[in-house]
Amino acid sequence: MAKYDALRAYLEGLPGGQKRVTLGFGRIEHLLGEPLPPSAFKYEAWWLGSRTWRDQVQVQAWESAGWTVDELDLHLHTVTFRRR
Repeated sequence: MAKYDALRAYLEGLPGGQKRVTLGFGRIEHLLGEPLPPSAFKYEAWWLGSRTWRDQVQVQAWESAGWTVDELDLHLHTVTFRRR
């Protein structure tokens, strides 16, 4: 099982009519069964993807489920995903 499969499965399991979902980082850590890396709390690029993160398995997880990051609040530790 890949590290972010549980998050991917959660997003895939949401009702088809649901277009957005906001999750706290703690909720995501609960789904994963382990802490997010420190970079998730510090860098927008970790969530949004960039060339600086070569191994972006986390971005691949939600994008393969048909979702993208719509809003991110690093101070409140929340991320809003939007169905593509």
